[in-house]
Amino acid sequence: MPVWLQMSFVLLYAYKQNKGVDCMKKIKLEWSLFSLTVAVLLGTGLEVSAHTRFETGTVGEGVRVTNNVVIGHPCGTNPIIGTSVVFPDGADSTVLVDGQPQGSPLTDFVSNWGDNVRPLLSRAAFDHIQPKQGAAGNVVGFWAAGGPGMPEGMVAYVPFRLNAVNIVPGSCAKSVTFQVSIVDICQITGPGGLQTEGVVELWTHNDLGTIFDSNIDNGPAPLKITRNLTANPLPESCGQGVDVTVKPSAAQINRDMPIVYERKQIWPSKTGKKHSLKLK
Repeated sequence: MPVWLQMSFVLLYAYKQNKGVDCMKKIKLEWSLFSLTVAVLLGTGLEVSAHTRFETGTVGEGVRVTNNVVIGHPCGTNPIIGTSVVFPDGADSTVLVDGQPQGSPLTDFVSNWGDNVRPLLSRAAFDHIQPKQGAAGNVVGFWAAGGPGMPEGMVAYVPFRLNAVNIVPGSCAKSVTFQVSIVDICQITGPGGLQTEGVVELWTHNDLGTIFDSNIDNGPAPLKITRNLTANPLPESCGQGVDVTVKPSAAQINRDMPIVYERKQIWPSKTGKKHSLKLK
């Protein structure tokens, strides 16, 4: 049983044991229990948001890890029937240093970004999972669809492997965060239907100018690579170092976000009509 759930039972028991206290003490007790519950949840790293995010959002450099895209909820009552995930390819991505855009390429900070992502076979929620290849032939993401999908009240995991990412020794980067765009799909429509409630959940940027832009918040999933300061210390001239963020270009999102199956684009629908997602 998870630690946070164990603590919840402990707190509930403590509350019941104190039912006899007077009103003011009861109010104080309830507030203390609530505060402690929040502290426990935050301390265990539990994601209290239902946004689609990575199970492991922070990874050390030079380490290969198995990770999951965690889908937190469907589109209202419409079940999730597929998901599309795109990592910045680094070719024409926007690189920010401490939040400010830079003219520097990603190669100034990361030495081996390219073919680092590999989807893993799993039919727990979706029957099909396939990689997405970018313009240079590297895997820049993946999609999953078909099968039972994810109904309301459930959480789905879509597994992938992240090969080791290495930060350039001579750079001042203490971390590099890739902003990963994800669209959870509940209905197949044309591009014009993507902003309709109940059709998709857009965990994407809201300022790229693509048909996949979020209309609510700037909500891509962050994947942070932290520098190994023991094996790869910062140069003395870097001080405390800088945080680097990588955003995909609009051109990449428009090219790589659609789902192509057997050489045909199946999402968004090119006909503009709603239809079911049937895969062999």
